[in-house]
Amino acid sequence: MAARHLVRRRPRNLTTYRFYKELTGHQSDMMFMVPEEGLNKMPYGKILRALRILEAALQRNEVPRVTIMAHLKVLMDQLHAGQDPLGETSDTSEVTTIIQKHGGVQTLLSLLMVKDLGGRCCFLETCQHNLNVGSLHAVTLDILRKLSLELHSGARLSESDEVLQILFSLMLDEETYTKAIALVEHLLIFRKSTLQLNTIPGLDRLIAKLDGQYLANFCSILAVTISDLDVYENKTLLYEQSKLRSNIKSLSPLRDINQEFILRIPHFLSRLVDFATKLPYEPRYSGLTMEVEHWMRLIEDSMREVLRAHQNQQPSSSGSPSATPQTNPRHLMDLMNRIQPQTIANQIDSLTGPMLQRVESVYVLGLLLLGKQRKEVQVQLARLRLIPRLSSLFDLFIWKCETYQERIRVPGHLSSCECSPEVALKIQFLRLVHSFCDQSDYRYLMLTPKEFSEVRKIHIHYGREDNFSLHPSPSPSQSPTTVSPESSNGNEPAKSNLPCNDNSQPERTEEWAATNIASQARPLVEYPAEQMCSGSKGLLLKIVEALKKETTGSTFRFWFSRAIESYLRSPNPYADQVFLLRRGLLKHLAGSLLQCDPGPNQKEVLQSTFDLLGELLKFNDKAYKRLDSLIAAEFKEKQLFSLVTKNLVDSNMLVRSLVLSHDYFVRVQGAEAFVAKSRTLHHVSTFRQRLSFLVQLIKTISVDTLTQENVSCLNTSLVILMLAHKHSELPLYLEALRTHVEPHLLTNLRSLLRFWQTHYLHNKDKDCNTLQRSSGISFDFWRETVATLVAEKKLSPDCIYHYLSPEDLTLSRTS
Repeated sequence: MAARHLVRRRPRNLTTYRFYKELTGHQSDMMFMVPEEGLNKMPYGKILRALRILEAALQRNEVPRVTIMAHLKVLMDQLHAGQDPLGETSDTSEVTTIIQKHGGVQTLLSLLMVKDLGGRCCFLETCQHNLNVGSLHAVTLDILRKLSLELHSGARLSESDEVLQILFSLMLDEETYTKAIALVEHLLIFRKSTLQLNTIPGLDRLIAKLDGQYLANFCSILAVTISDLDVYENKTLLYEQSKLRSNIKSLSPLRDINQEFILRIPHFLSRLVDFATKLPYEPRYSGLTMEVEHWMRLIEDSMREVLRAHQNQQPSSSGSPSATPQTNPRHLMDLMNRIQPQTIANQIDSLTGPMLQRVESVYVLGLLLLGKQRKEVQVQLARLRLIPRLSSLFDLFIWKCETYQERIRVPGHLSSCECSPEVALKIQFLRLVHSFCDQSDYRYLMLTPKEFSEVRKIHIHYGREDNFSLHPSPSPSQSPTTVSPESSNGNEPAKSNLPCNDNSQPERTEEWAATNIASQARPLVEYPAEQMCSGSKGLLLKIVEALKKETTGSTFRFWFSRAIESYLRSPNPYADQVFLLRRGLLKHLAGSLLQCDPGPNQKEVLQSTFDLLGELLKFNDKAYKRLDSLIAAEFKEKQLFSLVTKNLVDSNMLVRSLVLSHDYFVRVQGAEAFVAKSRTLHHVSTFRQRLSFLVQLIKTISVDTLTQENVSCLNTSLVILMLAHKHSELPLYLEALRTHVEPHLLTNLRSLLRFWQTHYLHNKDKDCNTLQRSSGISFDFWRETVATLVAEKKLSPDCIYHYLSPEDLTLSRTS
């Protein structure tokens, strides 16, 4: 029967069809009235004929499903025309334009809403032409995703809650589950507002049933709906982010609501951890040492299966199918040319899919550790033995340092390129470790029981070997030295061991001091052995050893350093610092800096090395003595601090650590000789030296150039000024800045501090808490110092306003 007769007949279910049209905005195109013979003479006649048949299928049930599938494949083939097996596409914009112009997107969406789409070919159960509706919907979803990638229609569809609900409903069908997730993920990226997950009917019941790879696939949607990384689009400047945040205040709460929604689903975390850390880890073959060799072996084995299946479908010259693929290169090439590109593309997806699913699951675990429920998540992940399971997974990673052969490179990639199929997993793995350890008592799960025993002994006995008491041992009232990691209700660590809450105000022995980080001995938490790492080394030392083996130019050094740094960022750093000093970490960091060739490509690696060195040195006399001995030669000392000065944006955290440590040590009775002899502390010991760093830091940044990477320069400047304020030396520094040859330093500083108030005093509880803990200075004193500096009090020598000229005042008002 001709298609034109199908579309002219009255639809059987007219009410349903009108509902589809109203919901999708679908209107029949006049092109569908063109006679059949006319289509043969028109450009893209195949596409128009396919759209005509699909339109007919919406109006009648008599169109066989095999016919619908055939015309869906016509659209798919046209969209994939000129595409090679690896997915590189030619220009198909004319095809997509034709489909959109003639209502193809609306037609395809309408097809997804029909649960009894098409009719059976016959009533024989064994007939290969009798397709189910799920297979039709699966191909339809593929076409829609391809169209949304190449057309701007994706942005429009993403804002329709009805369309998204239709797609979520298709996740109930195993045949359409993966396809629907891929399309929803793409549409959510286009969407301007965050999707509130609890508004999707039955979504909690759906997620509760997901397990294994099905749950991992769903993580691609969670990654968009519980992360705030896409909120600011391409706005890296903090000032632009601040303006945007003030206009879209509802974004973060929605993401918090989504996280709470997910965490309320029973056993969600346990199922996610099971998949993220599952073993065996593939691909791994015995006898191969390089990561790329394992993947090449996997690909070769997979392609052999494809070729064997294709040969078995073709009769051989002897009349029987071939048992094994032919090895003749010309024959293999001929076979490859005859295999459909989509078949090869599907095979590639099957190879990379498990790795990408693991990446998504690890990424979502990391996101949950950054949200408002992070403390509860840490407790649950500790009980689920996340860290020992990650430690076992780490043993199966192959780092560049372990392959003493020239890398096999993809054409066009540099010899230093570190891209590999597993690089994303390694990075997300280390980010997860960073998030789990960051300012958490559960960081000690990174150790084995034996290693933790060593840390505990250091904690008990520290300071007793010194001639002066930099680190007094715990008083008898602080015994015993271990307590339970969980409170009586089992939901959070004991209050005596937890850092203060984000909004709490700690008691202070001095106006400026929050807690004396270096001298206050807090009891260490005791953990169940099964939650800690096993074997000869814990995960922390495995990461340290991997860092020490990596080349100085390796980008993995950045992630290794960040993970170790998060372990050290704690209220009790001394024992952890000494533990790592004994493993040669400080010697390695100093050596890598002395051998460093600072270039634009090494910026992040250099910064992370300086940051880690700063955490290792902070308030620790043993670390300073060790570094002093490593730079005992004058040329090494000059080389190191020349690198610090020339790369101050990257090294400012180290400078902050030196300034804070010097201020602490000069207050300790008996430390005078140590401070006077220290080659390292000598570089921040005088007013002139600190002023020099302050001037360089203020010159480096402005409100218009502040980013998440360089905002630490502002905080380092503020640390210098806070210590000056504590010692009543603010007028000395402000007058020096006023008379400095560099113009407008005070004006710029005042603008930066006013922005600091906006940035940190509104919705920045976690960042404020981080500033307090890392410096040992109460955030009240941070806030009070900034308020003093920016106050408009002309007669107060502690205020910048006191030193501004009329020209500076004008500039300050316009900035």
